[in-house]
Amino acid sequence: MKNDLTCAVVRDLLPAYTEGLTEEETNQAVERHLDACPQCRGRCDAMRLDAALPSPAEEREVDYLKTVNRRGKRRTLRAVAATALIAALLIGGAALKLFVIGEPASAAGMNWTLQEDGGAVNLRAFSTWSGIAYCRWETKQEGDTVYIRANKVLPSWLYPTADYRTRIPLDGVESVYLAEQLIWQDGEAIFASTMDLAALRTPYTGDAPALGAIAEALGLHGLGDFTNSLRTGHEPYGWTVDFTTGDPDTIHDAMTLNALYMLALVDNLGEVAWTAPDGSSRTWTTEDAGRHLRRLVEEYNTVYDRAMEAPSSIKDWSTPAGLARLEKLTVYVRDYKR
Repeated sequence: MKNDLTCAVVRDLLPAYTEGLTEEETNQAVERHLDACPQCRGRCDAMRLDAALPSPAEEREVDYLKTVNRRGKRRTLRAVAATALIAALLIGGAALKLFVIGEPASAAGMNWTLQEDGGAVNLRAFSTWSGIAYCRWETKQEGDTVYIRANKVLPSWLYPTADYRTRIPLDGVESVYLAEQLIWQDGEAIFASTMDLAALRTPYTGDAPALGAIAEALGLHGLGDFTNSLRTGHEPYGWTVDFTTGDPDTIHDAMTLNALYMLALVDNLGEVAWTAPDGSSRTWTTEDAGRHLRRLVEEYNTVYDRAMEAPSSIKDWSTPAGLARLEKLTVYVRDYKR
């Protein structure tokens, strides 16, 4: 077949030919010429090589994309690392709080025993709740008061137990607090029942709601139906309980003890009176209460070989320590004397 294309024509066609823009008939004519002309074939090969290489603009674009990709990967890695670090810190912080730092222990869920021994008190504190441990115990004396504090944590190999024992010298000490709860005062162990009573103390006989709370705590409703009347216009300020139902003997026995608490818990109360359903009645003044207390203390010391000190007045036993002594005498009367 005749090669009808000159070199000049082929050189003009090569750009379009190498880019695939020429028709099939033209392609055949160009290829016949290239087969016969080494110079034009070399030019064609060079043009194809140039076409295969990226242009400077393309190279810049590719380099930019690679940079963006590298930066994106670095940012992603940094974000992942930061997230992992934050998660580790949060988990570690929570564990540190739960197992090491904890929170100040309170009297809730805490129990204790006290035993006096040669001018000191042996204290054992422990938790009544499972899954609790105490740590970093601290004993500090401020004046005549000793404060014992701890932190509450979850049990671990570091702090595995809630059981704690210590010995507290009593020289110059009048009160001991455990986890902000008074547990010892003036030679007496103070327990929750005592503090519940002490919290009911009121300065005025005229405070009817406060007196109602005292009556409830002492169990007067268990003795029978009754009404209260208060004398607040002149001294001695009085509290009278009139029972309309109930056993008279039971009422008189119980009110003999209850009157001591009533006079101790109401600061300006000077007289307690009560009447049984059969019309029989009793009246206790602070002086009557004082004399009765001294007799009870003497009997108690004889029976239990103790050295409880009798008060000069029932009002001296309005403190938690005094109420604790009243509780001891109450147990003595109910469980021994009867």
